Amino acid sequence: MIERAQMIDLSEILNASHENKWVAIAPDYSRVLAAADILGKLMHSIKNSDAIFHRVLPRDVSFAPQM
Repeated sequence: MIERAQMIDLSEILNASHENKWVAIAPDYSRVLAAADILGKLMHSIKNSDAIFHRVLPRDVSFAPQM
């Protein structure tokens, strides 16, 4: 049986300065390691291969995948 994915609240580490940017998050979700406008630049600036890369949407935008 597959367990339900753990919900992680990123609002404690993300703020308005991260909106519309790519961020690299520590593997334990404790902090933002770096942020950049372009994913390629961010990936080259991060040495931690375990970092989690995430695109931060503006707060006034919601995301719903289309199937």
